[in-house]
Amino acid sequence: MTDHWHPVEDWDGQADIVELRDLKALSEVTHPIRGRLMRRLRVPRSAAALAEVLDVPVTRLYHHLNLLESIGLIRVVATRRVGAATERQYQSIARTFTVAIEPVDQRDRPELAAAFGSLFDVAKLGFQREIELGTYDQTTVYGETSTLSLRELQLSPKRRAELMARLQAVINDYDPEVDGDLSEGERVVLFVAAYPETP
Repeated sequence: MTDHWHPVEDWDGQADIVELRDLKALSEVTHPIRGRLMRRLRVPRSAAALAEVLDVPVTRLYHHLNLLESIGLIRVVATRRVGAATERQYQSIARTFTVAIEPVDQRDRPELAAAFGSLFDVAKLGFQREIELGTYDQTTVYGETSTLSLRELQLSPKRRAELMARLQAVINDYDPEVDGDLSEGERVVLFVAAYPETP
């Protein structure tokens, strides 16, 4: 017999924004599977529901859920009895995470570079997967459904600041209030990287 979901007493709700201030937390959320989990946990979901959404065996998810919970990035927000077992619903502690790591010394730079580099890997693999599945073809990769661009720009400090502000404004304009079930639209992945390049 399956019980109803019961909210936990010490859950105060999801924050709008939480800053990631240490390399360990950044490294965990940039892991491919854990990154996908974090994005789907903007709304409460059980391990079984996550497995269905991500098309991953549920047994593969418990390690990642336990790790994210242990470092405080997700919380158990509700429980219910399913036979003799207790099922848990998880949710990320914030709707949006930003990176605010303090300047690191020389020894930490390789670790920081690897953590950020994994974001590029996740984006690349996701894009390649959709092309292989036939989601995109030559008529849509540069059309209304998707875009891809790699450019080198020569900008003054003023123009660079303007570009950063405009990019952030666009991202904020399309940031969803909740991560729903996509019944009113389709999921679109956005990956943006703009940075000064060493000559």
